[in-house]
Amino acid sequence: MSTDECASGKKWTGGDSESPLMHPGGDCIQCHTERKGPSFVAAGTVYAGDAHAANDCAGVEGAEVVLTDAKQKSYTLKTNAAGNFYLRTGDAQGFTFPYTARVTYNSTQIAMTTQQSTGACGSCHTVQGTTGAPGRINVE
Repeated sequence: MSTDECASGKKWTGGDSESPLMHPGGDCIQCHTERKGPSFVAAGTVYAGDAHAANDCAGVEGAEVVLTDAKQKSYTLKTNAAGNFYLRTGDAQGFTFPYTARVTYNSTQIAMTTQQSTGACGSCHTVQGTTGAPGRINVE
C-alpha cells in the first residue's frame, strides 16, 4: 500500500500475516523467536535516504548484504521489495559468530567493521538507533 508517511511511499499493512515483506524495520529475530516464525541467523532491513524510517516503512529492493563470519566465510543476501534481508538458519551451515557486515546499493557501499555477536540487526538499527547504531541501515 502506498503512503505519504514513508519516504519509500510504501508501508506494510498486513499485520502479522506471514510474508517475507512483513514488518520492515522491526526486530525480526525477536519476533520470529517469540512467535515461532522461521528461524534466522541474521535479519534486518536496508533503507536508502531514510535513516530514521518508522517501523513498517519499506526500505530498498536489490541491496546486497554480505555477512562475513568468524571463519571468514561470506554469505551474500539481497533485499526484497520491502528492503528486508534474512539468513535462514538452515542456509547458514557452519555460520560462526562474531561477524561483520557490508551493504552495497547502486554505487554506495557501507561497512560495519565492528564485529557483531547477534544477527538481530533491527534490535540496534531502530528509528533512533541504540547501542551506538546511527538509526536504520541506510545506504545514502
